[in-house]
Amino acid sequence: MKQTQRVVGWETHLIQRAQAGEKVAFELLMDRHRPMLYSMALRMLRNPDDANDVVQESVLKAWRNLSEFDAERPIRPWLCRICANCCVDVVRDRRRDGQPLDDHQNKIADPFEMEKAATSQIQHGAVLSAIERLPERYREIILMRHFRHMDVGEIAVALNKPEGTIKSWLFRARSLLRKDLGVVFG
Repeated sequence: MKQTQRVVGWETHLIQRAQAGEKVAFELLMDRHRPMLYSMALRMLRNPDDANDVVQESVLKAWRNLSEFDAERPIRPWLCRICANCCVDVVRDRRRDGQPLDDHQNKIADPFEMEKAATSQIQHGAVLSAIERLPERYREIILMRHFRHMDVGEIAVALNKPEGTIKSWLFRARSLLRKDLGVVFG
């Protein structure tokens, strides 16, 4: 009987080597995904310094938890989830501590710009709060689709669900958000 060998993809091979403790393999993985993580963090936080910090924190958390990751699954959604969670932590800290005035010093001279920035920040915070209030599966779908820019097929693979289920959950999640945010922005 002829034995067939399973072909291991390049990324899966790197994951397995990194899980075995090879830092070079992990760095190669991160080199591939770091730009996407930075882009995602920058879109969520709108601050390059915070985005860089979040990417570093995401990479550290990925390294610490890599042994628990299933190397047969795509790593991108897992990394995106880590990054999104780090971004949410930063936003929570901002709300708790307030942002220093020098973060906005270039907008201080123009009251219109300050008002526009404040309105944008309030809306962004309201959207994040509404997303946090969603049931877990809907929250995860919204984050994957709209913050990590994953398509329905990628989400289906990441969550091991049929595409039809993902589309249905996405529709329901958006409906719940519209209802919730309609009160805020009505």
